[in-house]
Amino acid sequence: MDVKFRRWLWVAVFLVAVFSISVTARVSTARAQSAKPVTLTVDLPDRPAVGATLFEEKSCARCHSIGGEGKGGVGPDLGRIVFFGDVLDLGGSFWNHAPVMRQKMAALKIMSPTLTADQTANLIAYLTAFRYYDTQVREAGNPALGSMVFVKKGCAACHAPEPERKAEGPDLKKYRGRYAPIVFTQALWNHSPAMTKAMQGKGMPQPAFTGREMTDLAAYLQVGLAPGAPDPVVFEPGSPKRGRELFVSKACVTCHAIAGQGGTGGPDLGTRGRAMARSVPEIAGVMWNHSQQMTAEFARRDIARPTFSGQEMADVIAYLYFVNYANVRGTPFRGGQIFSAKCAACHTLGNSAIGPDLLTAKDLDQPIGIIASMWNHAAAMESQSSRRGRAWPRLERGETADLAAYLISRRAEATKQP
Repeated sequence: MDVKFRRWLWVAVFLVAVFSISVTARVSTARAQSAKPVTLTVDLPDRPAVGATLFEEKSCARCHSIGGEGKGGVGPDLGRIVFFGDVLDLGGSFWNHAPVMRQKMAALKIMSPTLTADQTANLIAYLTAFRYYDTQVREAGNPALGSMVFVKKGCAACHAPEPERKAEGPDLKKYRGRYAPIVFTQALWNHSPAMTKAMQGKGMPQPAFTGREMTDLAAYLQVGLAPGAPDPVVFEPGSPKRGRELFVSKACVTCHAIAGQGGTGGPDLGTRGRAMARSVPEIAGVMWNHSQQMTAEFARRDIARPTFSGQEMADVIAYLYFVNYANVRGTPFRGGQIFSAKCAACHTLGNSAIGPDLLTAKDLDQPIGIIASMWNHAAAMESQSSRRGRAWPRLERGETADLAAYLISRRAEATKQP
């Protein structure tokens, strides 16, 4: 073989090898990137209870009750279901039950509603907000036990009834029946430094609250509603959107992270289920138990200790109930696998298929828009699945987020291509 030819042959082999390595590296890099979880954009609601009107208008209430309220009875009471997933898992649950719901609606001659992305967001926010309400009524406090807590924890030493009062704390009787749990929580936080100082002056240890003690104490402070007094406010979910802003402006974020973003002086409040599993009085108890430690930390960091007024505490606690609502993460690589297994029989990305091309279909660039589209087209998809002899594909916890991450990432890639 000619020497020059062999030399060119080796150069060609070398270039092919380099090209192959380069392609493999790019594929590996792309695969590694798609294997990383990404954060999906889900806006926090400003008025989470607004979905209550939609719940009626879209005929949801004809089949479903909320916490025993309403005429529904065909489907499960949506206030009694313990649901710990994120917002997209709730959307996945809608998808999983779509065939059954449509059958029931057909039997009751109810027209299946269509939903915009905004309407879907409002409905899901309403169901999430009900968790707040549920913690207030699911296990009401015991006023009789609360009266014993009032004495046992030393509250009576400073807040005794007026005839017996020889202390600096006000008689709480005038507030009785007017205390909402959130107002109680805000007052307890705002006055804890003064109360701590008073107890230290008396040589009293600061009491700690465990279990349901704070819930029972709050119930004790709510009994004895005076004639003509307004009913205590129970369902005041506040604004999660404003609560997020307050969480920053009130310096909560300097000590507490949300899903890894923020300070490390206190616990990460974005840990799934941390807030939503507690009632507002229980949160008040946790804040009280740690008030001295938090006050000392504020002083160490030279940060003014914040106080709350009006609806501010309600907004912050609403944010904590919704903290995982907007903290949704999905993995595009897993989403691609799920798409191949459960969606690709009818849908493609970039080619013709039975269903629309999901690279170019409208309203699929945001997670809530994807949920709305899945619901609106479920009837047609069910018809196709039945015609092709395929079982209705169910989405397990986390899979809706992974699918959304995959679809959104693929659509973003497509828009970058020339």
